[in-house]
Amino acid sequence: MKTSNFLLPKGLRPLGIIFVVVGLFLLFLKYKFNYKPDFLNLKVFAFYSFYIEARSFTTITHQMIEDIAGILLLAGLFMVAFTREKDESEGLNALRLKAFVVTAYLNLVYLLASILFFFGFGFVGALTFFMVFWLASYLVTFRILMYRNKKEEPI
Repeated sequence: MKTSNFLLPKGLRPLGIIFVVVGLFLLFLKYKFNYKPDFLNLKVFAFYSFYIEARSFTTITHQMIEDIAGILLLAGLFMVAFTREKDESEGLNALRLKAFVVTAYLNLVYLLASILFFFGFGFVGALTFFMVFWLASYLVTFRILMYRNKKEEPI
């Protein structure tokens, strides 16, 4: 079975880019200006929550701007990384596989460095960043490999 059977339609790439930009913008608003809109303070179901006290299987009031930004960022990066290219081929599938292997190594180094150098809530932050890092590192690696491959092809 060809890899392209698992890829998203190429028309989703622009939507993915929009999701990434909006997600990054929301994170920028949250962390630069501490923006927390009241309409995003919502009651949500939590399997487990630990702020002041630990609670399980209950509803909590939660500020959703980070969650929405994270979902947009992850969905957008996924759409950009896993949409079909204009010319899908076996060579491109080989590049995708190579990008996955390189990404696995990069992610292993990142996780080992996180375990060695981040502690407490800093480690939680590093793991949170990892959710985006693996997709972003795959996307960058794949694009670099495509660029190098195109550059090496004879005209």
